[in-house]
Amino acid sequence: MSLSVKESRLVAVNRVGENTLQTVLQGKVELPGTAAPVERIVWVKGTPKLQMLTTDQDRVYVQGVVDLTMVYVPETLEDEPAGLKRVEWPGALPFDTHVEVIGAEPDMQAEVEMNILACEWDLTGGQYSLDVDLILAIRARVEQVREYQVIRDVNMAQGVKLMTDGVMLHPVTRALELTVNKEITGMLEFAQDGEAPVNTILQLTSGVRLQETEISQGKLVVKGAIALDVLYERQDLTVALRSFPQALPVELVFEDANIASGMELVPKLRLDSESYVINDGQGVRVEIHLQGELLLRQAQAVQVLTDVSASGSQVEVRKELVAVDSVVQKKEQQLVARGLVELTQALPPIGEIVVSTGAAYLTDYEVENDKLTVEGVIDVELMYLAHSEEDTKPLFRGMFPEVIPFRQTLALPGVELGMQPRIAIEVLSVKPDLINRETMEAAVTLRFLVDVVEYLELDVVVEAVAVEAPEEAPPTLRYIFVQSDDTIWKLSRMYHTTEEAIIGANPSLQEDPPNIGAGMRLYIPRP
Repeated sequence: MSLSVKESRLVAVNRVGENTLQTVLQGKVELPGTAAPVERIVWVKGTPKLQMLTTDQDRVYVQGVVDLTMVYVPETLEDEPAGLKRVEWPGALPFDTHVEVIGAEPDMQAEVEMNILACEWDLTGGQYSLDVDLILAIRARVEQVREYQVIRDVNMAQGVKLMTDGVMLHPVTRALELTVNKEITGMLEFAQDGEAPVNTILQLTSGVRLQETEISQGKLVVKGAIALDVLYERQDLTVALRSFPQALPVELVFEDANIASGMELVPKLRLDSESYVINDGQGVRVEIHLQGELLLRQAQAVQVLTDVSASGSQVEVRKELVAVDSVVQKKEQQLVARGLVELTQALPPIGEIVVSTGAAYLTDYEVENDKLTVEGVIDVELMYLAHSEEDTKPLFRGMFPEVIPFRQTLALPGVELGMQPRIAIEVLSVKPDLINRETMEAAVTLRFLVDVVEYLELDVVVEAVAVEAPEEAPPTLRYIFVQSDDTIWKLSRMYHTTEEAIIGANPSLQEDPPNIGAGMRLYIPRP
């Protein structure tokens, strides 16, 4: 009588926990010695950059810096045109903090998301320096990779009927990480009939759009483009926005034996951009540093057995507790959220909106049977030219936090109370509609990316062996040669003894933990 066993390797990436920390960063920055003093600040913005990430007991340590940029109107003589100036302070505000995540351990994986929630400043030092206060939000997630060897199917010869119970799991699998580190350089042409040349780049917004993906055995090819939005001042001191949706081509090629067709691609990319005015303002040279990771995941469905039995107790099993985040549903859905945005008293009336952007934040969610309801708020940022009788319209920036609430219900068949959603929200576009010079309606297109998982703890079968009835008069001495699929537990069940007895009777098994290999000669003590 023999038992045929089919095994599977179960690799599960489980979410240990996540938490958000808000910290206040303060610092002082000064204008370069050659810069003109400040008459009016249009904006001060911060960009957080991660330098080090470390996981420890119940904590995630985060180190980095916040780069600051300022656009301002310089102080000039009465009849002299002012124009706009841009100043950069790389690494202006360093931070070294930690986020508490209960259950985190040093060997676990962590990732963070960082956002600037607010930035305030005071002009000091005779209009040559700034005191800056900003609020940095850091969201840390910790995951643990667990591996199990489980049994997915069993068969027994001689026509013995086996009875099995099992369940199908869909674990979050470990991603294949492909590192991206690429420098991309290009030229943007600004020469147009009757248009003044470029004087100053005020803001360069960049994004990568992946348009073609080819995944085959051992190879990944991704093609796309860098999209650029350039907010700039012309030499006649007017302000304009130019968009280049296909500014620079991108092609990423990876060869790795672990790449397989059918994998899902999840890009985790970021861009650092620099720009230089060239050819007397007829063009702009851009230098893009594209970095991050491309994550490839293979969807996995694993059948595990929770029990195996046969008539006459001819089969014995060993079980282990398996903990798995099992994926129940995935969904992508869009929503257009609308709301009114009104200028504060400190801002002048709007003449023309130049740039409108937004950021969405999740505030609450509710899981019900077969559906998920998501709630949140949207921050809106406007850059606009003020209404003025002057030929050159002054540029202003308005920041409107939590100005548009949203609520969306997603149909998710199979979802139940107690399951955990993982929700990502992206702002695809912000379209303003000016109602009057102090009020506009914003239509914000959101994209929701939702994975719903169920945390399961199951006792699953990890070993099974066919057992014959014990001999009436077993031999006093019995030596066996270990077979390739033998374990100490299997041998103890086959010969009706205990693991402890086998280990104690064999000096070669005194290591911790004891190991056996094919061909090893073992003494099996009498039961």
